[in-house]
Amino acid sequence: MARRRQNLASGDGPTMKDILDVIIVLECAVCDRRDSFERKVLVAQFGAGACLAKLRRRLAMGCERMVGADGDRSGTRFPGLNRETAAADQN
Repeated sequence: MARRRQNLASGDGPTMKDILDVIIVLECAVCDRRDSFERKVLVAQFGAGACLAKLRRRLAMGCERMVGADGDRSGTRFPGLNRETAAADQN
């Protein structure tokens, strides 16, 4: 039986198909977490149309700062993608 993909499409901003890096790094400045993911694995699991903002929240699950009374206080980001995501946001 095939696994269902998480629906992370239909968000604002850049998507996985806008990113061509082989390895995508996620880091949190608040808790010093740093993980790296293979792009092809993320595309296989979430799809090429996955919005990076939604993907960031999905990959940061388990962080106590992600959900709170004040909203998202997590410092998670894709550090290597700042250049690409800024360019995609301007278009």
